[in-house]
Order: sequence, then structure tokens, then C-alpha cells
Amino acid sequence: MSTGPAVTTGTTSPAQDTGPVRPVSDADRTWATLARELTPAQSLQRMDTATDRVVRTVTIIGTLLGGFGVFGAAKPTVSGPARWITVAAVVCAVAAVACALAAQILTISKHVNPENLAQVRAWYKRRLETRGYPTRAATFLLLVAAVLAGAAAVVALATATPNEPTIAVTRALNAAPANPLATQVVATGTVTAEVTFRGLTSGQTASVTVTATYTHQVLATATVTPATDGTATRTLTVTGVPMTEAITVLARAGTEQCRSMLGRGSAPPTLSCADGS
Repeated sequence: MSTGPAVTTGTTSPAQDTGPVRPVSDADRTWATLARELTPAQSLQRMDTATDRVVRTVTIIGTLLGGFGVFGAAKPTVSGPARWITVAAVVCAVAAVACALAAQILTISKHVNPENLAQVRAWYKRRLETRGYPTRAATFLLLVAAVLAGAAAVVALATATPNEPTIAVTRALNAAPANPLATQVVATGTVTAEVTFRGLTSGQTASVTVTATYTHQVLATATVTPATDGTATRTLTVTGVPMTEAITVLARAGTEQCRSMLGRGSAPPTLSCADGS
């Protein structure tokens, strides 16, 4: 018995329903407008803007260093690690400007046919590559310079030593009187004490006292208030002091205390400062 071809019965599956088409929204139009900005010409314009911003804002590194007191008018005002971090910040800032200027070098293309799309595409590709790398480097170096400037300030503040006082005590021999009838002349001298305290606050005072070591006689004394910058300076001069008289100079301000001892005759002087808190 012969059999005919097999016949499949049933209905054909309908095409998959994709659903209604969504109308274009305002967000779609916004994204389409932004997409038109992603052209090679617009990219080159953004590079020009970036490099120009680097050149114009590189002075902020100097402002940061000067504002934090790390860099003075001509050279760094700090030492140690903070000084080298400051040098690195300046080097990065200079390199950033160099990269930005390199990215702005004008190029002249004489053999590009605007009607040849392959040449146009190759020209834009070369420009984006040759200008893109130095532009990114300039922006990165400027960021590193700013970070280093802040780091230099932090290190300088963390390692700064307290404001130490300055004291100088001298004794000079006075000229002997021209009196041929005098049988015994007592050699006298002039004692000068120069004292400077720094970092004082409002309400604090600095005092300086010159006394005879053994008799405790006060030869000169002074009290001074600090200036607006926290510095208090005073100079005391005592004349006619016998060279055989030992002298003590005591200076105090805040928690700091300095003491100088001038011995008799040729005895070597001593000087020490300590925190009296």
C-alpha cells in the first residue's frame, strides 16, 4: 500500500508582536543633541578649552603655596621634606604648562583634500592623538601639583617647631678714664641684653631683668607686650658695671624662659632657654 506525503495540519504561528512604537520624548531629543556634540571638531575645541584652562589656572599653585606660608617671595620658607614636596609641586606645575602649550601648537596641513573623506578622517585622527595626550597630561600634572602643594603645607605644619625665642647678651669693656692722678682704676663695662619672643598671644607679656648675680641687685628691668604679629622685642643696656661683677639676665614670655650668666672677669658666659610650663 502506497502512502502519500505527510501533511501537517494546524495554524501558522503569527509574527512576534513588538508592541507599539514609543514616541520620541524630550529626553531622547536631549540625548540626540548631545550626540551631535561628539564630533572630532568639537573634541578639538574641548582640548583648546582644557589647555587654556590649565595655563590660566596654574597660578593657583603659587597661591596655595604662598597662602599656606610654604613659599615666600623668591624661595621656599620651609626645610626638610616639605621643601622637596614644594619643589615637586613647582616642577609639576611647570610641566603642566609645557604640555598645555605643546597641545596648542598650530599645525598646517597643505595636502588634505576636503572632498576625500579618508584624508579628512585621517587628519582628525592624527590631531586627536597628537593633541589629546599632552592635554590629558597637562590636566593630570596640574592636579598633582595642587595635591603636592597641599601636602607640602600639611607636612610643614606637622613638622614645624614652636616659635623659639632669640636672646643675645654682650658685655663690652668701657674705655678707661684719662686721669694720670688716679692710682687705681676699676674697669667697667656695658652690658646689653637683646631679647625677642615670638608666637605670643593677646594678653601675654614678655619681661627682661638684668641683676647682679651675688648681690641680687636689679640693674635694669622691662616688660613689653607683643605686636600684632605676636612678636615682643626689648633691648636693655646697663653701663658702668664693674668687670668683676657677675651678671644674670632672665627673660620670660608665655611658657618660655631664657637665662644668661656673665661670669666675673674672663669666665665664659652661659645661655640656655627652656619651656617653663
